[in-house]
Amino acid sequence: MKKKLLTLLAMTVIGAALVTGCGGNDLETVPPEESVAATITVDDASLPPMDEEIQQLYADAYKIYNQINFCNFDFDAEDVYEKDGFEYTRVADSRFKTYDEFRTFLLQYFTEQFVDNGILSPDNIMFTKGENGGLYCLQAGRGTNIFYAGHTFAMDKEGEDEMGFKATAYYANNGAPYEGDLFYEAPADPENYTTQEYLFVLWKEEAGWRFNTFHLFA
Repeated sequence: MKKKLLTLLAMTVIGAALVTGCGGNDLETVPPEESVAATITVDDASLPPMDEEIQQLYADAYKIYNQINFCNFDFDAEDVYEKDGFEYTRVADSRFKTYDEFRTFLLQYFTEQFVDNGILSPDNIMFTKGENGGLYCLQAGRGTNIFYAGHTFAMDKEGEDEMGFKATAYYANNGAPYEGDLFYEAPADPENYTTQEYLFVLWKEEAGWRFNTFHLFA
């Protein structure tokens, strides 16, 4: 029961805030399970009303944040690490082969505060650093919201060092999963949806703009 509760806590931490192998061809890797999350893509219509640089930053941040939340990575099934009663599996990803490389990778898109106090927070038991320096992950992620139908964006504030935009996400409220096409403009029948607002905040750092708040809708 303790393990189950802690795993649920880990998924909650990722969602609110909210992996690595040796590479090589000799690894026995386990591909991520197919899910709705794997089919969600970022296209021009779904991007925030920002300049191209910020839109690209959002698109790239979305892709890795989506992987993190849904635990959508390849794993090295032969490399298992036990810590605090949990069994972690090393992630096999050529983009980052150590825990520290993964942190550096994330800092391309997110602020140091968001990474260290959110994604890689000590309270987030989904990730841990192995004794060999590798990044290990619990193979558990949150589920998709099957009622998600689409979202719209609107600017919230603009400044020299901080800016933000709001998203309004729409969810079908008829008790059945949403099966239509995703939309990115306010629907003509808003009574058929419930909404939830999300605030995205970017900070201007020495390396450029980075997200200090990020969300997934589905």
